[in-house]
Amino acid sequence: MMFLIGEENSKRTLYMKKAADSMHVPLQVISWDNLRHPLDLEQLQGAVVKVDPPSFQTVHFCHMQKLLEQYRAVLKRLMQAECRFLNSPGDICRLLDKRETKWYLQEQGVPVTQMFSEKFQTVEQLIEIMKKRHCYSVFVKPRYFSGAAGVAAFRIHPGHGKMRLYTSCRSEGKELVNTKKLFCLTDQNEIYCLLEKLLSLDCVVERWHPKADFGGKSYDLRVVFQFEHIAHIVVRQSKGPITNLHLNNQALDIRQLGLEKTIIDEITMVCEKAFAIFPGLSMAGVDILLEKGTGKPRIIEMNGQGDLIYQDIYHENRIYREQVDELCRK
Repeated sequence: MMFLIGEENSKRTLYMKKAADSMHVPLQVISWDNLRHPLDLEQLQGAVVKVDPPSFQTVHFCHMQKLLEQYRAVLKRLMQAECRFLNSPGDICRLLDKRETKWYLQEQGVPVTQMFSEKFQTVEQLIEIMKKRHCYSVFVKPRYFSGAAGVAAFRIHPGHGKMRLYTSCRSEGKELVNTKKLFCLTDQNEIYCLLEKLLSLDCVVERWHPKADFGGKSYDLRVVFQFEHIAHIVVRQSKGPITNLHLNNQALDIRQLGLEKTIIDEITMVCEKAFAIFPGLSMAGVDILLEKGTGKPRIIEMNGQGDLIYQDIYHENRIYREQVDELCRK
């Protein structure tokens, strides 16, 4: 029996069901609403199971934190199930932690965007370390959030000290809320205020590596890597530093870049090296930048549930069809 744990009417569920139906494979959906109550793990015994993420219907960061804690608790409970997962709940849980994921990748020599080892408590401490390392452009990211929630690109001019902060979150009273619009702040007091709130959430700080560009815009790649090969690549192009597509950025077909085969081969090798660290993964969405000038691939982040690609589901639905096919073979 094949189970999908997810949202009853989400695009993920609808197109996974379409893939299963087209292949005459019975698929039973277990709604996250039901999982919020104690789950009888015996119903999963001997089955093959895919775990999709719940949808967090909130823009307030304090609520997001609580929902993420609940989600991680359910994943830890699912680890006790005697079944076969597309991606193990343990590795999904590990990839939710940006700091731990990046630490594992760095330790194993996987090329990644460089993470600072410090845990920053204040903006002053952050700026002091940036100046000490002559690194004047960084990304600040909440450790556990996804989908660009709370991501901020922070830049200080090394000469006159003027600051810029790019982010899709904003202050609402004492709280931070998520939006679908990218803002650029230049007022130092506003920047300090927002960064202080972000850093209080336990953030990862990374070097802002210059990205390759195309048509006057920088870009990075969402690579869906599954079953030891690249299943799909989406080019995410932006005028600003944050490329997530829900922020009205442009998606391009990878063929438009005209990348050499050697670069695609390098991307494949980087993904293979990363997957070797997480043996419970059959699939992940791997965000990769190509360094400006060299084309060298670096992993920005990995998402153990990053397989929803509109350019695929609205056409051949290959990613989900391959998942159904592989799960049936297990």
